[in-house]
Amino acid sequence: MPLPPRRPPNLLRRVFRPSWENLAALVRGEDRQDLSRAEARAWSLALESRRVPHRVRNLGRGWRLEVPVWYAERAEREIRRYLAENPRPQESPPPPPRPRANDLPTWLAMLALLSFHALVSRPLPSLGLYPQQWLELGQARAELLLGGQWWRAATALTLHGDAAHVLSNAVIGGIFAGLVCRELGNGLGWLLILAGGVLGSVCNALVQNPEHSSIGFSTAVFAAAAILSGLRAADGALDFRSFVVPVAAGLGILAMLGSTGENTDLGAHLTGFAAGLVLGLAAGTLKHATEPSVRLQWMMGVAALALLPAAWAWAWLGG
Repeated sequence: MPLPPRRPPNLLRRVFRPSWENLAALVRGEDRQDLSRAEARAWSLALESRRVPHRVRNLGRGWRLEVPVWYAERAEREIRRYLAENPRPQESPPPPPRPRANDLPTWLAMLALLSFHALVSRPLPSLGLYPQQWLELGQARAELLLGGQWWRAATALTLHGDAAHVLSNAVIGGIFAGLVCRELGNGLGWLLILAGGVLGSVCNALVQNPEHSSIGFSTAVFAAAAILSGLRAADGALDFRSFVVPVAAGLGILAMLGSTGENTDLGAHLTGFAAGLVLGLAAGTLKHATEPSVRLQWMMGVAALALLPAAWAWAWLGG
């Protein structure tokens, strides 16, 4: 069967086949000739509204809008008019990156907590030091703390009943403290955590019987959890739901970790959480206004580092 004769090529179509111009190169006059997807869509809509033929191509790395050469001048004019009537919003410079807190100081602090427990839980007759002495001098006994022995609010945070108690506080406390320091920096973060623990100890003494005694870093641990809740709540711009959800999450943590156990001091956990929540809300509100400088972070870090040794020095010298 003979093949059908080939159609002669359409010479007019070949001669008058349009060539295309990259519109971005005409308008911008710069090396970057590709558009973003949003720009390509906006320019295409602008040309469609003026009935200018064009095509949009996806190049993978970007988008290109092309027009036939005999429409190039008109398309360029229309896009320049569109850009003049729809100027790009002035982009504010991005804020300087916040320095990320190094987790090492937090885990060193937890290691120091474990080491201190190992030191004070064993008798050292050569130095005249015994576990009962540390307990008598440092526990947060309500009547003594409120009677002027203020150091007990701080020293009690470093005393623990047994190895399991201090180990759980070190692990959980390290996690929460690390998260706080990532938000606020090591200096401010640790100063607020210890301040929350101290304030929690004082408030606990206010609501307990005079004979009540409290020890353990868990008061500061729950202050750290509450600081995180306060920071999240402050980020909600005073929205009721944004305030309630982080606080409820913090209370859930308190219920799971701090309300059971034979020797659990629920009052200390609650007051530590309350103190931390107030501090977290204050820090979150102020964080939007200003960020502490590196020098101020160092100063606060030194103050946090000196707080507990100073309290113990006062206990031995003044007690």
